[in-house]
Amino acid sequence: MMSRYDIEADDAVHNHLDITIGWDRPLGTYFVQVLDPTRDEEEDGHEILWRGASFSDILAVDDAIALIAPWASIPPDLRALLILDRIRSV
Repeated sequence: MMSRYDIEADDAVHNHLDITIGWDRPLGTYFVQVLDPTRDEEEDGHEILWRGASFSDILAVDDAIALIAPWASIPPDLRALLILDRIRSV
């Protein structure tokens, strides 16, 4: 089971970014992605941040949320949802 939440940007400057966070059961890690689809993929790539792609990379929910915080408007229930996703996947 994998959870995935698309998160809104924190302001108009970042509103073009694709921000995602979730729990990946097979890898046993939270994951975060911040992608910029306006960047030239061949030159710079769309990726601004991508963590949680390897086994047990991000184990603490607060660490995952902190990684996207510079760009994202963090919903008040996100932390609880992510913790529940991890518990339910056991």
